[in-house]
Amino acid sequence: MWAFLSRRLRRWVILVVAVPLLGRALERVGGALEERRGESSLTRGLRGVGHRLGRGRRDE
Repeated sequence: MWAFLSRRLRRWVILVVAVPLLGRALERVGGALEERRGESSLTRGLRGVGHRLGRGRRDE
């Protein structure tokens, strides 16, 4: 079925679905690392990128 969708529609689906999921995953990984080892530039970076990718969320 994926092959029947137009190129533009596939790109839109990826941007609408996959990018926010990736942002949430990066935030969680950064949070888990921060709980284990404390705050570092890596955890700040992961959480920052995750926050920027997931900006469309309303759960803040």
